[in-house]
Amino acid sequence: MGFNCTGILINSKADEQIMKTLFDSEIAYLKEVNFEEATDNFRDENTVDMVQTETGTLIITGLGQIYDISDFDGEIIQFMISDISDTYYFEKYKDKVLERKYIYSQGEIAEDEGSGIIRQDEDFTDQIWELADRYLQNNFKTNMFDQQFKRYKV
Repeated sequence: MGFNCTGILINSKADEQIMKTLFDSEIAYLKEVNFEEATDNFRDENTVDMVQTETGTLIITGLGQIYDISDFDGEIIQFMISDISDTYYFEKYKDKVLERKYIYSQGEIAEDEGSGIIRQDEDFTDQIWELADRYLQNNFKTNMFDQQFKRYKV
């Protein structure tokens, strides 16, 4: 079946204020969830799941929920993996400047701005988990199914 999730990668530890600004909402901690619950299509509404280290943050949002990340100071990536519909979305900003945007849907490249980072000839999902591994520096790609996420209400 594959993955079907949307998320945000930040190349730093995100505090509560960053999350409030990013989601334009107050946040409240609910509980811990595992990777399967975080990436589940039938997740709790208006929630995000976050795992973070001293070097990075991965936030899983509801499938298809895209946020405006263009005003972010620092390095931030937003992605959507929808294996079920063969649709993939990627955008990366560094200090409010778009470095790369790539949208692929059902065999067609819908948008391709910038270069590098995402390679068209390699598996999109693997590339996202490699970026998560690089940002979090916790062997994420190897042990993603062992990760515990904090679920927040937004």
